[in-house]
Amino acid sequence: MLSFDELLELLGRAATPSEVFGALAAPEAAALRQRYRALMLLAHPDHNPARAAEANAACRALHEWYAAAQRQLATGAYGAAPRICIASGARQYAGYAVPLAGELCELFPAEGGGERVLLKTARSARDNDLLQAEARALREIERGLAGQRVRAHFPTLIEHLLVSDAAGARRQMNVLRAEQGVVSLAEVIRAYPAGLDPADAAWMFNRVLAALGSAHSLGLLHGAVTPAHVLVRPADHNGILVGWCASVPIGEPLRLRSPAYAADYPPEVAARQPATPATDIYLAAACMARLLGGDPFGPALPPRVPRPIARLLRACLIAAPQRRIADAWQLFDEFRALLGQLYGPPQFRPFAMPAGYR
Repeated sequence: MLSFDELLELLGRAATPSEVFGALAAPEAAALRQRYRALMLLAHPDHNPARAAEANAACRALHEWYAAAQRQLATGAYGAAPRICIASGARQYAGYAVPLAGELCELFPAEGGGERVLLKTARSARDNDLLQAEARALREIERGLAGQRVRAHFPTLIEHLLVSDAAGARRQMNVLRAEQGVVSLAEVIRAYPAGLDPADAAWMFNRVLAALGSAHSLGLLHGAVTPAHVLVRPADHNGILVGWCASVPIGEPLRLRSPAYAADYPPEVAARQPATPATDIYLAAACMARLLGGDPFGPALPPRVPRPIARLLRACLIAAPQRRIADAWQLFDEFRALLGQLYGPPQFRPFAMPAGYR
């Protein structure tokens, strides 16, 4: 059995749960529980009264590692070599799952500091500036919106790192808190190719408009409001606007377009003209049109879409930015009023992805 000092040393250098609890005999869950209890007994402040602060810290660390080990057992990752392992000060990030592939970046699901995170890095070091732009935007959002309800519509940046890859190239990495129970609108569109009921799509559009209105009030444009960058959580109807790599201050041209949604950008983007809140609103309206089962630039949305909603979206998709709706909060209020006329007082409508999806 370890001594208390040896346990502290083990916890100080451990990067994975298996380094704390070791190999587990079958049944693994029972073996893990037994090992956890033995180590907690060793670390308990009652057994180390002269070093109570260290003992309490060790117990907290053991509890976090135990939770991480349980999650790894559930996914079959316990004892496997991590796909990515990053050290940052006292934090250790380790990820085992296949990375999520974006158009320019990869996101590695990982754990660190007792919470689930996403380690986001550009595939090419030439795109480091995109990660820097996202970090700047998310820090500004945290400063400007901390404590407000609308803060829930944005991702959380834990830290921004510079790491070396296998070839020695220096890569920017954003460590983001992982959102639980969410799906992207791109997934919703794939699951409901004929389009959502407008009453279901309405709350999703409302969340996007609230996020845009809040960001615009801080002088920020998102610049990539596409179905891939809007996450919704069916359980509580929250919506989160992610993917801030294309963000710029209001009045600057956008630096890039999403290749998968290049047709959804307004004309001023291709012309390298200054982007405005009307640019984000155009993208959001195109996203909403796709969610409803329509082509943003086709002659009409599906017949089930009420005409007032269709007219409102068309006003957001006017080619000339100076004639387009440009105030996200005004649009938010107009849309809510329109919904009240069509559907009555707001009601929570349960929404779920189809059974067996994924």
